[in-house]
Amino acid sequence: MGDVHFREYEPGDEVFILATFNRTFRETWGQGYVDRDLAHWRWLYEANPAGRRILLGIDEADGTVACQYAGIPMRVRGPDGRDLSFFHAVDSMVHPDYRQGLRKRGLFLEVAERYFERFGGTLDHLGFGYPVQAAWRIGERFLGYGLVRTLDFLLRDVGVDASMPAGFAVRSVDWAVDGKALDALFTNVGTQYACVTTKDATYLGWRYGPSAPHAYEVLLASDATSVRGMAVLRSEGSLVPDAATIGDLLVAPGDEDALAALVAGAQAFAKRASCASLMTVQNPQLFAGRALAALGFERRPSSDWFERKLGSRDWTSGLDRAWLAEHWSYCLGDSDLF
Repeated sequence: MGDVHFREYEPGDEVFILATFNRTFRETWGQGYVDRDLAHWRWLYEANPAGRRILLGIDEADGTVACQYAGIPMRVRGPDGRDLSFFHAVDSMVHPDYRQGLRKRGLFLEVAERYFERFGGTLDHLGFGYPVQAAWRIGERFLGYGLVRTLDFLLRDVGVDASMPAGFAVRSVDWAVDGKALDALFTNVGTQYACVTTKDATYLGWRYGPSAPHAYEVLLASDATSVRGMAVLRSEGSLVPDAATIGDLLVAPGDEDALAALVAGAQAFAKRASCASLMTVQNPQLFAGRALAALGFERRPSSDWFERKLGSRDWTSGLDRAWLAEHWSYCLGDSDLF
């Protein structure tokens, strides 16, 4: 074991990153863990249209990745149409063999601080994450992260009827032909929010399209003239057992009919997948977070299963946590939890 040298990712590092990643998380999650493969890594870090953020600690003796702090950047439409860049902190890790030693400060803090010095306020305006409790304590104490909100989940029993509003139809997206419709939807709907991921066709095709490592169902709700809303669903990997997840949702504030149509389509999807419930995470201060209650969704604290906290650190966006809690249209699809 040699000295650890810190630097940004270089081509070819992915083989060593995956070796450390799978060793680390195999030990953390235990039986049932499935190794991440190279195709998944390339989708997540190379195909992302917003770019890549990786800072590594490399053992100079043999090239082992001793630690990593990484982020998934995304374009965000902020207040007054500002084009911002947020990153979601993911895949932070320290190789099990490097967790002990004579260092006064752990490798996790060292690599995280170097990551923030390199990307925070230069390429990215704001960072956020949903860390596990141990990482939360470190992030809050040493890395400048603070609480935006402890999450509640919204749940709906699939057995409760959900009717399709008159004049509406819901269909699955056709990635080959729906690009212009998706771009128009974000232009017409997404721009009505003060802070939201830029959900244009390029982003959506990368995040949920055929090359994504998970199977997603992307539903479009239309009336006779235009596409009025979108929902993205997944039948596996839910934060709530036996639930289908609405991980992304885009509908104009106040458009109750489009929202009801998407819920009806989501319920049909959940029934086909033999799921017992629908779940989603929405900002309770925004339209969907309030309106879903009238469509049969009940609010439950995430701590009923595993508590999730949304935290952020700002560099140059000027968006404090109180403002984000009030105005940010966040969703699980912005993260690796979906």
